[in-house]
This record gives sequence, structure tokens and C-alpha cells, in this order.
Amino acid sequence: MDREPTAGREVTVGRLVADVLAAEWLKLRTVRSTWYVLATVAAFVVLMAVFALYVGGLWDGLPPERRATLRAARPEQVLLLPLQICMAVLGVLAFTSEYATGMARTGFTAVPQRGVVLAARAAVVAAVAFAVGQGSGLVAFAAGRLIIGDRPIPGFAAPLSEEFPEMFAGGLSVVVLAMVGLGAGAVLRSTAGAITGVVAYLYILPRFVTMLPEPWNARVGSVLLEDLTRQAAGEPPLAVGLGDAPAGLGLSPAAALAVMALYVVVALGAAAVALARRDVR
Repeated sequence: MDREPTAGREVTVGRLVADVLAAEWLKLRTVRSTWYVLATVAAFVVLMAVFALYVGGLWDGLPPERRATLRAARPEQVLLLPLQICMAVLGVLAFTSEYATGMARTGFTAVPQRGVVLAARAAVVAAVAFAVGQGSGLVAFAAGRLIIGDRPIPGFAAPLSEEFPEMFAGGLSVVVLAMVGLGAGAVLRSTAGAITGVVAYLYILPRFVTMLPEPWNARVGSVLLEDLTRQAAGEPPLAVGLGDAPAGLGLSPAAALAVMALYVVVALGAAAVALARRDVR
């Protein structure tokens, strides 16, 4: 006799989670800000194709003795930073847009279980960020290789099997930034404040860390997302790679992935605490 109520509760919880997931997916894909962000990502992918055209044209115009010294970043590498910022903005807007319009009160009135709403929203945003991060990186890679063709430009000749670990780690960093943006949006409830904080962490803080004396530039940098992405792909921290810190510093790929996961846990944990302790305004 105890099984029926238990089974009933399980069905109710499962149905609640499914309904909330469907609602969060509907909200995310029907708001204009989502499409603005995705359009921005698409524009950057097109710019990467233009960049590859420029590199190819530059190579063609150089004499043979200067071609050996030509160095250019790969399109998928250049794309990573704007992609991270775009998905962080998407995560921020997933919360702050509802507070700005007053829909947060309506949503939490319909579903009082704020933890369920947070988990569903995080799952939907993470899925979109993962798909966009990996997909746009692959498109930029394919477009760059197709445009460059058989030109032996350093950095453009490696096959996908060699580049994939770095590309995959970059795609994971996009998901991490989306979750950090989501958490910042839930805690700060301010679009400008949350985006400013994420951009300062992503772009400004690493520049200050590089100015630290060795080996602290590598030790501190190794736990920032920029270097975590490198280390997850099996590369050393940037300070070590540039020769500004002793070799051997940094994290293993597994440890780097664990720290990236910790970022997500801390961001969503802070969001859960903020949602639980504050009234919806």
C-alpha cells in the first residue's frame, strides 16, 4: 500500500521537472535577446571566414622567404573569447531579463520550487551553450581549413584530430562562462553589473595576473578560466608557455576540468542561496 503514494510522488516530481524544463526552453527560444546573442555569434563566425580569407591573401602576396615567418591565430582560437562573452551574456539575461520585466514574480508564483526552476534554467542554458560552443568552433575550423586550402601556413595544417582536444576544451569553457553568467545574474539581478563582472573576470583579471612575479603568475593564472582551458587540452599555463614562469607548473587535464566544474558548482550554489533567501521583486 505504500508503493502507490511513493510512485505517485515520483510521477508528480518527474512531471514537474519535465514541465519546468519545457517552460524554460520555451522562454529561452522565444525572447529576442536570445536571438540577438545567437546572431552575434553567427556574425563572429562569418568574420572568422573573412579573417581566413585575409590570411590566405596575405600568404599569397608574400615572397617565399617571408612566408616561413608568417604566424596567424587560427579562426577557432580567435572566436573563443567573443563566444565566451556571448554565452555569458545569454546566461546573465536568462535571469535578469525576468527581473527587469517583472516576470520573475509570475514565474516563481507558478512554480514555487525555486531550486527546480534554477536547475531547469541552468540545464537549458548549458545545453544551448554547449551546442553553440562546439558547433561554432567546428564551423570556424572547417571554414578556415577550406579557405586556406593547401597553403602550408603554420597553425593551419594540423588535422582535426590534433586540434579537437583544444577545441573541445574551449567549448566546455563556454558552458562554464554561461553558468557563471547565470549565477551572477541571479545574485546581482542587474544585467549591466553581472556582465561587467563576468567580462572583468574573463578579460581584465588575467592581464593583471600576468604582471605578478614568477611563479605566482603561473600559479594564480592556472586557476583562471583562460589557463584552465589550455590545461584541460594538455597545454601549460600561458606564463609557462611564454617562458615567464618555470616549467612544470600548472594543473593536469583532469585537475583543470575539476576546477572548471567547481566554477559551475560555486556559481549555481550562489544562485540557489540568493533565490532561497531573497524575495522576488
